[in-house]
Amino acid sequence: MSDDPEEAPLNLEMAHESASGAEGSPQHTPSPPHPSRLPPPDTTFHQQIMQKQSSSDTRIAERAKHSLENDFLMQLKKQQQLQQEILLQHFQQQRQQLAEQHEQQIRHHLKRGCSQLWEQQKAMEKAALREAREAREAREARERERDRVELMRKKDKHEHSANASTQVKQKLHEFLMKKQSAASANGTVSGSPYRNWGIVKSSSGESITSTGATATAHPYRLAAPLPLALPAPQPSPADYPLRKTASEPNMLKVRLKARVIERRASPLARRPLKTRLKHRNCDGGSPRGSPPGGAAGGASAPIREEEEAGGGAAPELLFSSPSLPNISLGRPHVAPRPPAPAAPPPLPPVREAPPDAEPRPPPRPLGRTHSAPLPLGDPALAPPAAHHYLRDQIRKTVLTRAHDAVALREEEGEVIDLRRRRAASPPAPAPGSGAATAAPLARALSSPLVGARAPPTGLAYDALMLKHGCACGAHAPTHPEHGGRLQSVWARLCETGLAARTERLRARKATAEELGAVHGAAHVAAWGGRARDLAAPPRLRLVRLECGGLGVDADTAFSDTHTPPAARLAAGAVIDLALRTARGELRNGFAVVRPPGHHAEPNQAMGFCFFNNVGIAARLLRTRLGVQRVLIVDWDVHHGNGTQQMFYEDPHVLYVSLHRHDDGNFFPGTGAASECGAGEGLGYTVNVPWPGHPPLADAEYLAAFRALVMPIARQYAPEVVLVSCGFDAAAGHPPPMGGYSVSPACFAHMTMDLMTLAGGKVVLSLEGGYDLPAMCDCAQECVRSLLGERVAAPALSELSRAPAPHALRALRAAIAQQQHHWPEVRRWASLAGMSALEAAPALAAARLGRLQTDRDANDTAAAMATLSVHHPAPAPPPAPPSEPMEQDDAK
Repeated sequence: MSDDPEEAPLNLEMAHESASGAEGSPQHTPSPPHPSRLPPPDTTFHQQIMQKQSSSDTRIAERAKHSLENDFLMQLKKQQQLQQEILLQHFQQQRQQLAEQHEQQIRHHLKRGCSQLWEQQKAMEKAALREAREAREAREARERERDRVELMRKKDKHEHSANASTQVKQKLHEFLMKKQSAASANGTVSGSPYRNWGIVKSSSGESITSTGATATAHPYRLAAPLPLALPAPQPSPADYPLRKTASEPNMLKVRLKARVIERRASPLARRPLKTRLKHRNCDGGSPRGSPPGGAAGGASAPIREEEEAGGGAAPELLFSSPSLPNISLGRPHVAPRPPAPAAPPPLPPVREAPPDAEPRPPPRPLGRTHSAPLPLGDPALAPPAAHHYLRDQIRKTVLTRAHDAVALREEEGEVIDLRRRRAASPPAPAPGSGAATAAPLARALSSPLVGARAPPTGLAYDALMLKHGCACGAHAPTHPEHGGRLQSVWARLCETGLAARTERLRARKATAEELGAVHGAAHVAAWGGRARDLAAPPRLRLVRLECGGLGVDADTAFSDTHTPPAARLAAGAVIDLALRTARGELRNGFAVVRPPGHHAEPNQAMGFCFFNNVGIAARLLRTRLGVQRVLIVDWDVHHGNGTQQMFYEDPHVLYVSLHRHDDGNFFPGTGAASECGAGEGLGYTVNVPWPGHPPLADAEYLAAFRALVMPIARQYAPEVVLVSCGFDAAAGHPPPMGGYSVSPACFAHMTMDLMTLAGGKVVLSLEGGYDLPAMCDCAQECVRSLLGERVAAPALSELSRAPAPHALRALRAAIAQQQHHWPEVRRWASLAGMSALEAAPALAAARLGRLQTDRDANDTAAAMATLSVHHPAPAPPPAPPSEPMEQDDAK
């Protein structure tokens, strides 16, 4: 046994358990009872065992109690933790519910505020559009009124006017009736509107036949007047003063004339002849009331209504026109008779003639006074000579273009110094020398030879490009690039009147030599319709499209009949537009062409493109005209991989592209910010790769222009600007075709920014754009910008919004790549994260600074030009002042 008292009860228990286990074991059988041979129990030992057992049970009980207490405490703690978790969970749920309710309330309030703001903005935009429409209508009405007035002012008096209105006809009828009733009292034949000048009425109303008129005389024929004793010379047209028309109803004048004719018809009623000859007006002198100087030449004789008798001249017919009451009645003009060799002596007093004297001719009737109208056919009534009319028209045209001449003089600083021209002319002859020389010619600013008209805006289009398409004949959505795009744009430009304000260029097909400037010979022969001209024509690798037609790839359809002519026409139109703009024949231009071209590589057609129109034009500007710096801006939503590949190592062409990139997952996958050029062209390729989601709008494109594109372009100082003008970044295109929301106003403002470069020599070539309404709106606004009109500003929400964070990261990455090549970018990099309204003051201050710098440079150059080491020669005496327009008239 062990000496430890605690182990004894345990051993006993184990022995007892082993014994009980042995009894229950099936392998041992109980032994038969036998008499006990154990010694008598020892009570002391038993008591010790019981005491030890009781102490151990107490300890066990205590330990059990402690364990139970610990278990109870643990259970309480677990319950408390569980209750805390449950309470915390309930609290979080309530908190989340409250937060959601608060967020919903905030969204509701924001939605209401945004809706109200949106409605206000829409109302403002509608009001602005309405005001603009009303202003445009008012301007058009004023222009129509001005054109109508100008047309009426320029209309020749001999031209027929428009049909009269009902009121005018009624008033004219009333006037004719009054005229007829007034004339009936003075010898008008009944039932005939024509006047019988051989019959007059006396003061008593009695009809009197004048001398020389017979009963058988024709009512339309004038009676032969009596010959005049002293013939007077025929007056010249320059001596006629202003006359009153004979068609005005003046009864007093008619009656006085009737009395005079009655008195002259009878010798008894004639007034006694007086010696004052100027009252009779028979000597050809100046009559009373005639202009001074008329008596000197004897050219102011009275105007006679009747032709003088004698000479064998047959009487001529005289017809009046009842439909033209304001036309004077008279006879055709007769050539003037030679004047008398000398003035006749004064007439003697009236006395009896001797029997052997020659019979005196009867007195002639009274001729017309100077207040009577000129006879028909008189030279004074003839229209002005052709050269005078042409001169007047030229002056009117020049006056209407005065604002263009003023603008041109402001731009070029042209000043016409008349004193310098007079000083350069030979000195005037001395008085009395007898040598009279003409004054030097000095044209006024209104002369058509001073200040040529500004070149117009060019517009290239040809309907033959509409025929290019797939053989299946389907349009969108099967083939997004179809002829309806071009037709819609051209129709919009014609409907708005913009096409009529431009100079339309008839497109021509580009030659193989021009296409070969950037493309390989095999490529030109394959897609230009020249494969038959080669000895070994290349094989076209075409694919079968889902629609059943043929194409270069799954998107680019091809027609052997119509695609090559259309592609060559598109390239030729852009070439001519660019060359004429570079020469100064055009101010700028827009090429409405298809198929597009910026995806076409030197030896590969793809992405709806066969020939790179803009690339060919840029290369020909360099080779033909020697242009050293050409800027190509590509704002199509797809990167122009073909244009970049052609000029990747060319320092004479700066290529700038703003496109959707999506880390290379958007077609065509090129155009990362790190692609900056190679070799000599390092730094002459600028890419702004935009992310795809969320979609971008005006704020991002305006930020890219003010922080990256325009600073680089101003430092580059291009001579010509070409734009790959794709409108598939406009709102309305689905995400696979673009998915952006750039407005037409933003495209117009980017065009206006580019027009500040290269003296405004900007040529836009249509590339992408597949939503017809958005495409037409964008093309219309861009053409308005090229014409110099004031376009609408982008939406206020876009002007006040900063670029989106993901777009700002892409823009800053492009700035970081380009600032090593273009130091000017660092100056404007801080404006990338601002809104357009926030950046406006900085841009305005910089613009004013550039203007001041240019003005100072011009002043310095002018001051340096005036410096000279030679003493100026004394200027000759100034010529007498002259009127330029008088010299022009003398011509």
